[in-house]
Amino acid sequence: MDRLSSTDASFLDIEQSGPSVAVGAAIEVQGPPPTLAELREFVASRLPTMPRFSERVVSSRTMVRSSKWISCEPDLTHHITRVELDPGSTIDEAVSELMMVPMDRHRPLWDATMLTGHSDEQWTCVFRLHHSIADGQGAVILLGRMIDIAAEGGMTLADAIEAMSFRAEEASDGDVETHSWLDSVTTRAAKAIDSGFEQAGSFISTYPDTVRTLMELAPRPPSDLTGMVSSKRRWVSGTYSLADLKVARKAFKGVTINDMVLSSVAVGFRRLLESRGQDPTGRTVRAVMPVSLRKDMSSNNQVSVLPAPLPVGQIDPVKRMRSIREATEHGKRSKAPLILDRVIKGLELVTPASVADFVVSKAGVGTQLIGETLVTNVPGPFVPLYFMGSQILGSLPIIPIEGSMRIIVGVTSYCGDLNIGVTGDGLYAPDVDVLLAGILAGFDELVTLAAAKNR
Repeated sequence: MDRLSSTDASFLDIEQSGPSVAVGAAIEVQGPPPTLAELREFVASRLPTMPRFSERVVSSRTMVRSSKWISCEPDLTHHITRVELDPGSTIDEAVSELMMVPMDRHRPLWDATMLTGHSDEQWTCVFRLHHSIADGQGAVILLGRMIDIAAEGGMTLADAIEAMSFRAEEASDGDVETHSWLDSVTTRAAKAIDSGFEQAGSFISTYPDTVRTLMELAPRPPSDLTGMVSSKRRWVSGTYSLADLKVARKAFKGVTINDMVLSSVAVGFRRLLESRGQDPTGRTVRAVMPVSLRKDMSSNNQVSVLPAPLPVGQIDPVKRMRSIREATEHGKRSKAPLILDRVIKGLELVTPASVADFVVSKAGVGTQLIGETLVTNVPGPFVPLYFMGSQILGSLPIIPIEGSMRIIVGVTSYCGDLNIGVTGDGLYAPDVDVLLAGILAGFDELVTLAAAKNR
């Protein structure tokens, strides 16, 4: 029996607008769809490796300790369903509708929906799992139990992640440098943070960066991008060639793919503000990005945040990227994520669960004070993966609205593409399609500029 950490429980407590705070993905699968019975049979065969999918949350009777996970046999007729799309309907519209469906707290907190009818050549499986189960990286690991690295099965994606992470750790002690695709910059930064706390000298050397980062996260007045959220959701998706961006990056010395992503997101927000009749000149959108503190393969939340200011008023794309890189480098060198994590865990030890639940349930509005949006960019595998023996063509991220941020941007890479999923409040931010178009235009701008510099 496991108890929820304060971070895990917080995602249950902040569900004020109605829709579940659930992370997930819309997995696009090649070929004709299976029957609903076949999908349920396949998922059932993988459940023994996914304990959280067979557990539900139960509150402590004393309300002093945190809630706990207890075994609960899932009813797959409830958890796994099929939706046949009407002619002219889109995946984006279907996912938007699914995001508004709350999860039954008396059942395991996950579901899967087969979407068919939108294509003769492929089908889509939308997986959702409550954020109390895992963060974005944890969701990749957990859902990786259902995804294979070969059509005939055998090793799963989760097995591969574990094996590659182990090899990367081994190599870090030797002369050979080996990194798995999951060993992102943020993960390595988190490892450096932990070791830094054991060395006072390291802490002192990063003190200026830590102070600057914490100041960036200090409360500020709310903006027009934040505020009250409704029970409606609008989700839009798109893809862009990662290969093209990698080629373009060579023209901009010292720039990372993440810098290019954030720069393009800034273009998207600029277009959004302009479409709303606002002047973005001189404005910086206060974004935050998750940073992984993950040390194991557990299904839980091991994450903190760093500031990622988006200079939407900066028109010059190179200056915009340089500004973003400078700001995020300070955050990566700082120990702010670990300090925030230690504070939360310290409070967890001395605060009764009932008090913590009440405070968090009322504190969702506070998210608008530390940032106006959240942007998550998770590196994914660059080789084809398989679901039920068929090749996965794409995996579009589904990131929920949390607290008072009305717009969330999710980006994942897979097999040579960047997959983008933008979530907006359906009432207060229904125009996220403008933002998505701006992000794609931002990528085009960088690729075109790089081509011109190389001529």
